Amino acid sequence: MNIRSYIAGFLVGGLLLLCPTAEAVGGRGRVVWTKKASRQTGLYTTKNYFVSHGVGVTASAMYYFGDVDNEGVAFNGGFNLKNLSLGGGLNFFYNLPAGNHCNIRFALMAGTIRGNNELKFKSLSDPRDDYRKFQAIIIQPAVGVQYYPLSNAGLYLYGGFGLAASIINKYEFYYYKSVPSGKEKHLIEGKTYGILPMVQLGLGYSWRLTESWSMSAEIMVNEGLVDAHYVNLDGWPMAKSQNSDGVELGGKGLTYVNRYGKKTIHWNDGWFQVGITVTYHWRNCEYCRLINNYHNIKPRRR
Repeated sequence: MNIRSYIAGFLVGGLLLLCPTAEAVGGRGRVVWTKKASRQTGLYTTKNYFVSHGVGVTASAMYYFGDVDNEGVAFNGGFNLKNLSLGGGLNFFYNLPAGNHCNIRFALMAGTIRGNNELKFKSLSDPRDDYRKFQAIIIQPAVGVQYYPLSNAGLYLYGGFGLAASIINKYEFYYYKSVPSGKEKHLIEGKTYGILPMVQLGLGYSWRLTESWSMSAEIMVNEGLVDAHYVNLDGWPMAKSQNSDGVELGGKGLTYVNRYGKKTIHWNDGWFQVGITVTYHWRNCEYCRLINNYHNIKPRRR
């Protein structure tokens, strides 16, 4: 696990700590919240409109980065259109009774990812030695916190964890095969799979459409926590049991050699995601009851 994975985990943990303690005082729609059964603490806080139970549907554009891209760091060699794909998902938002600024988000997403480093080839008949290509179906359940720091705005931060299953339909890798005359460039191809634990960090903004519907735009990075045999998205590094030639491909370590022969930081497999989510909201009965009680309170006569 590299330093970026530790930093990402720290940020997600911070969001989890902020969730039950964030409070804002004053403003419209003040609601009485309490931790006691009597509900008589007299604590007033403001609840963000988007903080509620809900179900949402997401459509996303996904941009893969990793070993097959062979740049060490995303966009190190520029934007590659062949790394772009589409995905979608279903989200369920759960609001804790005392949570005024955050929802717990449960998600199930599916889509395709692909990587291809042949963009710089002079011709397909003469590929470079590090030619790599793959395409896969991704299925990922995830859970995280969607945190709205402001009471009257749709800006939010998201942090979570997911487990991605990558069903690699096809991979194509070149390697040097030992032959009697020495070594020759050899193409290996096939199918395999990988399962990768991931950390998610996102930034988004929500707009209220009606009393019960909203739309959100979000930018997210999904970063793998490991990069090893069978624990990746793209089939690289590859164990002997994953190919018909019985060869092990790819090394281990935190450094990486890009197509220019220079060492660079090695990002684990992952993808960037830009998505639009449409959500249907509903308030829990406790929330509605407290609002009604608050607005129906009349001053006592002395």
